[in-house]
Formats: sequence, structure tokens, C-alpha cells
Amino acid sequence: MRALQRIGVLLALCCMGLMACGGPTTTPSPPTAMPPQPTATAALEPSPEPESPRQELIICSVEPRAASPFETSTAGGDLLALFYEGSVERVGYAWEPRLLERLPSLESGDAMTRTVIVAQGSRYADASGAVFVYTGTAPLMMPQLVVTFTLQSNLRWSDGEPLTAQDALLGYHLAQEPEATGRWAELAARTQRFEALNVRTLRWEGIPGYLTADFVSFGFPPQPSHRWRGLRLEEVLADREPVGTGPFMITAWERGREVRFVPNPYYVGTPPKLASLVVRFPQASMAAWPQLLVSGECDVVLPDPAMKIDWQRWATLATQGQVVLWADVSPTFLRLDFNIAPPEGKRSLAAERDVRQALAHCIDRARLTSALAGSALLPAQSFLPPGYPGATAVNPPYNPTAGQALLEAAGWRDEDGNGFREAHGVPGIAEGTPLSLSLHLSPWYMVAAAHISADAETCGIRLTPQPADALYLYAPNPEGPLAGRAFDLVLFGWGGEPVALCGSWRSDRIPGAANDWEGENFSGFASPVYDAACERALNALTLDEQRAALGEAQAALALELPTLFLTWRPYWFVARPEVLGLQPDSSAAGALWNAEALELRGP
Repeated sequence: MRALQRIGVLLALCCMGLMACGGPTTTPSPPTAMPPQPTATAALEPSPEPESPRQELIICSVEPRAASPFETSTAGGDLLALFYEGSVERVGYAWEPRLLERLPSLESGDAMTRTVIVAQGSRYADASGAVFVYTGTAPLMMPQLVVTFTLQSNLRWSDGEPLTAQDALLGYHLAQEPEATGRWAELAARTQRFEALNVRTLRWEGIPGYLTADFVSFGFPPQPSHRWRGLRLEEVLADREPVGTGPFMITAWERGREVRFVPNPYYVGTPPKLASLVVRFPQASMAAWPQLLVSGECDVVLPDPAMKIDWQRWATLATQGQVVLWADVSPTFLRLDFNIAPPEGKRSLAAERDVRQALAHCIDRARLTSALAGSALLPAQSFLPPGYPGATAVNPPYNPTAGQALLEAAGWRDEDGNGFREAHGVPGIAEGTPLSLSLHLSPWYMVAAAHISADAETCGIRLTPQPADALYLYAPNPEGPLAGRAFDLVLFGWGGEPVALCGSWRSDRIPGAANDWEGENFSGFASPVYDAACERALNALTLDEQRAALGEAQAALALELPTLFLTWRPYWFVARPEVLGLQPDSSAAGALWNAEALELRGP
């Protein structure tokens, strides 16, 4: 269902607009001739028994330093998903209970807010979730979120030991270690108290001001206290055979070679279909990895190595029917920002709304997806991925005719016949001013910039690419082209969690002296309507409220168009055709989040 609902689709033969695949289509082979019949004197062999399907899956990846909720890496997360499930799991951008008896909610009373006084020297969060220490003396009243979690009864670790609330407290303790990275370390910084009420019940209290609809996931990941009590995080990460709660359990981890798994007899979900599973760490050069899949030495190649290999190499194997490509949109996209609020005394034609709207109509984002050889891209419409609940189009549709009509109506015409438009009666613009814009970018976006410039030229707009060193381009000071808004257009990549991304266009994120030039709202877009909608989305306690607010935020962006969203960069992994059950989902914790559903097609 999710593979159809979202962009997590099977990219068989690499088509779906990601690349110009080409190549022959696959046709059925003609039937082979019947074998010669045995002679009367030949000894007849009994018919062989049909082989049973192979039940050991071989997954190939790079070896992570560790597989832990507190160690962030792509390969580590993929490995962790095989043997560990936390209290809840995110699937299709929605949370589902795993170790919990139920998802906490406001309606059930498991979640609530209360008003508290923030004491001097105490932590609190602003509307974006940023953490501060209160230094004032006047009473500060803020809302505080409190959530109760109830574990299922009779939970056990893969070694048979009981799993209790004390294990979740150990998870909280490890998340506070200096070496911890990722979402749990970030949550620990926003947690005021996490305590066990009894053997199955835990209560989380956030720092004042920290509100989010993701509170259902705030039960810290249980860790086996019977095994790791009293150990530091570095010692925990060194354990080569950790116990877990997922569909499989580790039987051996041989450094530099492989990790072996068998089904976890105490798994609370649907039992795995495979009898065993191996994650292998080939010591081959990246150029040799596709052949490992073709030869059968690997059944699946996970994203960490797969994405380091030219997409076209995988696509060629897919057209030959030797592999199947699986992909989903990751929250990473290419964006084109317009300078809509140049500093005092400066002028940018990108500040003209008609110019922005026209240019947006003129850029062919679908064609841009095939512009970068070796990459896999999808057209973007918003800062929310396709299929995200509440995602709507911010971009105007590709329509060069409409773009040219907008420019004509605004007074931008090509009367000197040089192929580019100039101002004729445009309010506030000197007569004859050419419609010419600078396009700042880092050098690695030059190919994309060339295509964007060519599209703009078809509508009579001259774009002049100005590549610059990234350190100079993004310099957080008034002399930096982006922070100082000394540009017309800028092309750059961006990414992050879908809801949090709305903060990139808040007015308080415009780089300036007030925020020490650290903001990422380079366009200078400032809208009270947008700010309020984004704040409601960030602080909403229900998904319905959050999605409604995100819809309002996207509508405000579409009205002024400070940014044109160009392309999404999917993540992908590759498998042999006989591997079944794969469901890519970039919102989940790992590529193999549903490992219990994996199986191999019979011979």
C-alpha cells in the first residue's frame, strides 16, 4: 500500500521519469526443444524432488562502527532495524505501536499539557524547538507536555530476559551520554524528566515550551539493563552480539566479514519468513559491487554502498532483468531561492513577483531530473515530500506560454531583438533595463544551472551563473552573498525533517545581526501569515492540526514564491529479482524496517 501511496515504488527498469532509461524491452523467450526421449537400454533416473525455496537471505552493506539507536549512520540504522524495534515505529509518516500497548493520545488522557513556571537557570524551548536557558527574573509561564507510555505485558529480550520500564530508563541514560548522536540525544536535551511509574508504565515530561505531534514516539528506546547496567555508551557500542527486540537476533558478528541472524523467538510481531539472514561486508571496491549482486554473492545491496555507485550502472542491470531497483524520496531537495528583499540601496529584479512567477513557469523540472548523468531525481513541488500527508504544490505548473504572457503583461518585452526582454513601462524599473539575473551556486550545481539558464532563455530571461566556493557562498556574515542577500537567484541543496523544514522560511531565520547571521531564510521572505502557520505546525499536538497548518504555510509560500522547488533526491537500494517483501520508506528507521516480511521466491 505504501509503495503505491508514496514515491516508495518499485523502480523496475529505472523508468518513472528518473532517467532516460531506453534499452530493449523484455520479451518472453521461445520454448526450448523437448529433450530427446531415453532409449530402451538407457537407465532411467528418478525425477528429482523439487528444491525447497532458499531461506537464507544475503544482504551486503558497508560495516558500521556499531548498530545502536544512539549512533547515527545509514549502515548502522539498516543493521539495527533487523534486530531492534523500539516502543513505536514510523511507517508512511505515521507512528505505529510496537512495544507499547497503545499509542498515547490526548483523547485517552495518556498525553496532556499543563502550565508551569520556568525557573531562572532552567531550560525551555521556543516555538521552533530550540533550547535556551532562562536568565530572566520575571515569572515565565509556559506550557509543558506530559506523556504516559504503557509497555505490553510479558515483553522479552531476544535472550529471553524480561523487558521492563527500567530498560527504557537505561535508554534515557545512554541518550544523555556526550557520545550519543541523533534524535534521542536531541530529545534528551528537551526532556525535563523521564521516570518509571511501575514495571510497565513510564512518564515523560518535556522542558517548558516544547510541543510537537511526535510526542507518541518519546518513549526512550529500551536497552537491556540486565546486560549493560553500569556501562558507558562506548562500552555498550563495543558489544558485538547485542540482544534486541526485532524480528531477528544476532548469533555472530565477525568483524570485517559478516553478521549472522536467526529469527527472534520472543518477537512480538509477525514471525519472520526467512530461516536465517546474513549481512555481509564485502571487501571489494565499489566498482565491483554490482557484479556481486549479479553473481548471487549478494541478494540485496543496501543504500550506503548502492548510492555510491552511478545510478546508470544499476539502471542498465535493471533493464537486463538482473536486478530490481527500490527507491523512496528522502527529505533532500534542490531549491532555487529568489532575493525578494534586497538590502537597502540594492535592487534585484527577482524581487518583482511577476518575474518570479514567470520564471517558475518556464523551468522544466521534469527535464531537469534527467540532466545529471548518474543521478536519480524526481520533480519537486514543495518542501514536503510527495505523498506526505498535507503536501500541496507550491510551484506553479510548467507552462512557458503562461510565463511569457506574464512577462508581456508586466511590460517585459524584447523590442531590440536580441532574444532577451527588457523593461518597457514596468513600474519602478528604468526603461530598457534588461531582464538579466545573476544565479549564484556552488560549482557542483553547474550542470543543473546550465539547464535552468537554457529554460529561462526560452522565455527571454537571461540568467548568468556565478559559481563560488561554498565557504564564501554560505559565509554567515554580511559580506557573504547569501547571508548579505547580494544575489538575484541562488541554487543549492537542502534537507531535513519534513515538518521542521517549514522553519527555513520563518522571518526570524532571515540572516542578520539579530541572529548573528546564522539564519537559512536567504530570500528575505517575511510573512506574518506564514510565520503563524509554521509555528502552529511545529507546535501542533495532533496530526490533523499539523497538516492543516502545513497547508496554510504552503499556500503562503505559493502566493509570494520566495523559493522554487526543483528536484528530490531519492535514496535507493538494489536486490535480485527473487527477493520479495521489500518496501522502501524514507520515514522509517532503516531500509529493511519490515525485515519480517522478506522472503525469497522459489526456484
